[in-house]
Amino acid sequence: MALVGCGSNGQIHADGLAKLAADGEIRAVAAVDPSPTALAAAHRNCPFEVRDADLSLAVDNPDVDAALVSGPTATHAAVIEAAVAAGKAIMSEKPLAPDFPTVARLVELVSRSGLVGQVGFQSRFNPMFTHLKGLVDRGSLGAPLGYMLREDQFWPTGSVVPGHSSWRSDPASAGGGALLEHTIHGCDVLAWIFGPAASVSARTRSVFGFGVEDIATAQVAHGDGVIGTVTTAFNGVEGREERRLEVFFEQATVEITGDFVIGAPEDAFVVHRPRADPERPDLGRLRRELFAAHGITRDDFIFYQYVADRAFVHAVREQRPGQPDFRDAAHAHAIVEAAYRSAAAGGVPAAPPDTAPPDPAPTDPGRPAPADPGPHRS
Repeated sequence: MALVGCGSNGQIHADGLAKLAADGEIRAVAAVDPSPTALAAAHRNCPFEVRDADLSLAVDNPDVDAALVSGPTATHAAVIEAAVAAGKAIMSEKPLAPDFPTVARLVELVSRSGLVGQVGFQSRFNPMFTHLKGLVDRGSLGAPLGYMLREDQFWPTGSVVPGHSSWRSDPASAGGGALLEHTIHGCDVLAWIFGPAASVSARTRSVFGFGVEDIATAQVAHGDGVIGTVTTAFNGVEGREERRLEVFFEQATVEITGDFVIGAPEDAFVVHRPRADPERPDLGRLRRELFAAHGITRDDFIFYQYVADRAFVHAVREQRPGQPDFRDAAHAHAIVEAAYRSAAAGGVPAAPPDTAPPDPAPTDPGRPAPADPGPHRS
């Protein structure tokens, strides 16, 4: 495995990669980043064999067969393109790119390549959301009517949080603010559970003056008729990061509150049914069942990125599609793109752009599957 991008999120991935290496799942071959400080921090979390700013360490190294892309959003495209050209499997952090045309190009590129590709929407590995999806799919609460999603976080930039990197408040590096850099996670959950959006009406504001939005609200209509509202904010409350999703069904209401770490204090899942006390599933049991389904036996990790990264590693080893893949990611990006188009037009509803790339090539594009069932080169 090569880790490309060793900032704060890359260092979280490095922690998980160290555990995968310790379990014999991977070799932590290379770490790539232009910052010596970031390289050193990632190396403290995971002892990579080689470390440098040179991307060729990841894409031209015959000992690397998979790249985990975790740099600033504007750097993703070049790394993904180089990895595809070199025949490497790709795990890319979100957002895929600062603008939707580039996203669409990357989705088509990876889909046509036949390479294993996965996108870092780790909320799909959160048992609260997998449990919600099961309730929707089974129809046990009746049809879903609509939802309210609220996500808020401290502004992840140096002028608000001293010492923090500042690229997310730079339009050229990030492409967008709270919607694109934060709530694209929530948009992925919504598209995954309720299907792609058909129409979005949105408003945004830039109160902090960074050139990207720090607060936005959107009304989303999905193709199957479910409607919902999304509110997202980057604010000055350092340390705060919370997501709340309420879903209204024919026969119940579900309330989910959570964070981006496993077992966060605010985690809660409540089901309200008619004339009954609120139901609160055992979240610890849901986590154990989900992790067991993924074959996870260790319990010393605190970030859902580890679960997602492990799933990617196994997809590469087994030469099967990663989940969620680049085609899945297009649906989340399309919601954000439609919201930006609507906001630019004063809130007029906008249809999401087309998210139907060509069918992917077979996962193994003419290369034999690895014969060695042991730790794959990574």
